[in-house]
Amino acid sequence: MELIYGNNYGAFYKVFEAPNVDCTLQLVVDTVGIFMSESDLSHFLGIIQDSDKPCLCASCNGGKCNKIWCTNPLVDICLKVDDHILAEMEDLVKGTQFVLGMDETLKKYRIN
Repeated sequence: MELIYGNNYGAFYKVFEAPNVDCTLQLVVDTVGIFMSESDLSHFLGIIQDSDKPCLCASCNGGKCNKIWCTNPLVDICLKVDDHILAEMEDLVKGTQFVLGMDETLKKYRIN
């Protein structure tokens, strides 16, 4: 594994021998690791950014939700969050996307 980007909340790593060849990124928070693809990363950022919108479920009743839910056919993920954690998570995802995109930009223009 190689560190891509980290902050006080967690870190993203590039996994070279990932169990799923499409999911070569791993988000590590505390003792939990979540494998993701780059498209999952973009989707996750959308969920983080939408968390400021009112939640219309029965338990939130139009208030701000304190959870981030991600679902896919294999696993459901629910993370309990507050404003500080949301800001750290957004920084973590955007920082990771920046580093991943920076490498491609440098390759595109052949800057070493």
